Amino acid sequence: MHIGFPDKNWTMLEQIAEDEKVVSRFVWKGTHNGVFMGIPPTNKKVEAWGMVIDVLRNELFSESRIIMDTIGLLQQLGVMPEPPRQ
Repeated sequence: MHIGFPDKNWTMLEQIAEDEKVVSRFVWKGTHNGVFMGIPPTNKKVEAWGMVIDVLRNELFSESRIIMDTIGLLQQLGVMPEPPRQ
């Protein structure tokens, strides 16, 4: 992602912590100026949302899971068709 979207900017929308888990909801924006997942640069501006679930044990990150709108991102880049409108 760093190569594909060198100007990316993350905005944290909310963060909830309980016990050893931290859930973060975010949006990021960037311009596709480098190769991303084998996709040559399109110079398109994109925006994607996502969530991260981090688990901390012994004051260290022990697990991290990310859920991101990858399909929406690929559609914005023009490499995946949008669903037909009804």
